[in-house]
Amino acid sequence: MDSSMKISFNRCIRDGDLIIVYERHDTMKAVKVCKNSVLQNRFCVFKHSDWIGKPFGSIIFSNRGGFIYLLALTPEFWTLVLSHMTQILYIADISFVIMYLEVVPGCLVLESGTGSGSSGTCVYL
Repeated sequence: MDSSMKISFNRCIRDGDLIIVYERHDTMKAVKVCKNSVLQNRFCVFKHSDWIGKPFGSIIFSNRGGFIYLLALTPEFWTLVLSHMTQILYIADISFVIMYLEVVPGCLVLESGTGSGSSGTCVYL
C-alpha cells in the first residue's frame, strides 16, 4: 500500500479524501472533499477548498459562530455515519463475532451479503 494513502492523523486533508465532518455529538457525516464543493448546514456554508491542507482534527469556524471538526475516517466512524437502512453490526458486536470465530491476524475472512460492509471494514483494518 502506498504510504501516502494510509490513515494517518499527521497527514493533511487532500482533494478527493473521504473525511468525517463532526457537527454535533449526534450529527456526523462522511464527506468526499472536492475543491469546488461546499458543505451547507445550519451553521453556515463551509467551502471544501478551505479544508485542503489542514491536518485531520482541525476545527473550522464559520462567520456565524458555528464550527465543525474535520476527522480522519476510521472503521468506528464509518460504522457510525452509515445510513441505517439495513441492520448493521456495531463495534461491540463485531468484536464479539471476531472473538467467537477466533479470527486472528493472518486469517482469511470472506464476508458476503448486500449490507453496508461495516464488519468487513473493521476486519480489514
